[in-house]
Amino acid sequence: MRARVVLIRRALSALVIASALGAGPARAQDELPAGEEATPPEEGIDAGEFDDYTKADQVRKKRDAVEWGAGIRLRGVFVPRPMLELFVEEASSGVFHPGFGLEVTRRKGDFELILGLEYESVSPDDGFWLEKGDDPLVPGQMPDFVEFDGLSWVTADVIFAFTTEVAEQLRFRYGAGFGLGLVLGEVYQTDSVCTGREIQEDCTPITSGGQVRDEADVPPVFPVVNLLVGAQYRPSERVTVNLDLGMRTLFFFGLSSTYYF
Repeated sequence: MRARVVLIRRALSALVIASALGAGPARAQDELPAGEEATPPEEGIDAGEFDDYTKADQVRKKRDAVEWGAGIRLRGVFVPRPMLELFVEEASSGVFHPGFGLEVTRRKGDFELILGLEYESVSPDDGFWLEKGDDPLVPGQMPDFVEFDGLSWVTADVIFAFTTEVAEQLRFRYGAGFGLGLVLGEVYQTDSVCTGREIQEDCTPITSGGQVRDEADVPPVFPVVNLLVGAQYRPSERVTVNLDLGMRTLFFFGLSSTYYF
């Protein structure tokens, strides 16, 4: 009988110890630090909402990030002959030449700060130019035969550009800027004599006496005024391809591309 009582006591002691060990961790899990309350499962953030929050945070960080890129420009510059003839009575031709350049871009969100270096020929065709209001048949008002010897410029400019998303990889781009152009080459003027009013056909340069291949006064530096609109295609996060139309003192259209590091 005594042995049976001892055995029962031991069994009860083991049961109490096992119950204590089992309840301890459960209580520890249920307990919260002072001042905190448990959030019911139905009031928590589900997986979809958490993903949306993460994506929004990534977009915000990307918009705030500053990126630097390097790129190239390929452009065609032009000035129609009728536009030149707003300032002279008659010009030999308009201007149309290819140009190329390099650029460095600082991008932050939808804003781009673009530093560019570019070269173009700006020479019209050699030919006769008549000043505004002059008559080619009146002595002293006859046109000059003008020769353009490598007339061109190298420009340095800054453009402040903005982009607006149109589709996932397509953006509308627009901006403005300014710069300076270093003028290269020479312009020579020669007097002429005319037998009619069609100066490109009826006039002949005078090869002796008077003004013969006199160097024209061309400013060494010229301002660059930039305006552009266009489309930007982003085939990847690091590459942009731009199709632009605008003015950089002369009108232009062209293609540029930038790689971001």
